[in-house]
Parts: sequence; C-alpha cells; structure tokens
Amino acid sequence: MEDSRIRKLYKRYLGGLEPWQIKLAISRLQHYAVPIGAWEDAMQELAIVVLEFEYDPAKAGKASERTALCRRLDRRIKMMARSEVRLGNFWTRLGEMANRSREEYTPAQAAADGEVRDAVRELTPEQQEICLDLGGGLTVSQIAKARGCDWHTVERQVAKIREHFEKRGLNA
Repeated sequence: MEDSRIRKLYKRYLGGLEPWQIKLAISRLQHYAVPIGAWEDAMQELAIVVLEFEYDPAKAGKASERTALCRRLDRRIKMMARSEVRLGNFWTRLGEMANRSREEYTPAQAAADGEVRDAVRELTPEQQEICLDLGGGLTVSQIAKARGCDWHTVERQVAKIREHFEKRGLNA
C-alpha cells in the first residue's frame, strides 16, 4: 500500500522536478518519519523548495548540489513539524477553554478566555471561520478543500491569525 502511494507521488512530480530531486524529497520524508497521510501536503512544500533552490558552488563550499538541497529540504521539514506542534498546542488550549465549565473558572482563566474571545472578534469573518474549522480538528488541507482554494491561501490566513494572537500576547 505504502509503495503504491510513493509511486503515485513520484509520478505526480515527474516532469516538474528531476527524478533525483523527487527521490531525495521522498527519502527525507521517510528519514523524518513524516506520516504517509501528510506526504501530499509536505511534498507540495518540498517541491517549492526544490523549484526555488539555486545551487551556487561558491556558496556551497565543498557541498555537492545534492547535499545542499538535502539541507534545505531538512530545514523545511523541521519547520513544518515545529509549526504543526505550535498550532496543535494552540488549538488544544482553545479546545480546553471551550470545554471548561463556568464553575471551574478562576478569575485569571476567565480573563484570559475573554481576551481570546475579543481577539477572535477582531479577526475577519473568513479568519473566524478558519479558527472554528481548526478548532474543530480540520487540517489546513481539509479547510482549503472545503473552501475550494489552495492550501497556501489558508496557510497564509493561519499565519495572520497566529500573528494577531501573538501581538495580543496570546501565543501558544
């Protein structure tokens, strides 16, 4: 099953990327144990890295093109993993707040929850809907599919939402 998914993914990028670049990206996903269900989204990110990559032997020192690209791919995978963890922690906190009964509130918790509600009210209607979708457990890809847009569009909105919360001191 996994092999057929990998072959499909490989074929999807063949022609747009060189075969060695696709194999390298897939090997990095395997190396970092990225869940196979997340590979399509991850490969989109990695394909962008590959397409933007320009090998400059002068800047690479003794590193080969493959090694330099491998480093870039690794950095992007690590960044995606950190982002997922931060986002997961943030939505877990929001979910905990939503499930808390009023009797359990301390004054500090009630104040923090009020700050979060105020921050959400300041978002655009689209960003508020994305917050609800994320809070409901949907992934960026699922939200994009439901909205009929590119996942990058949703990812940009999530970044704006995160920035808005961070400016208010409500970072996860």
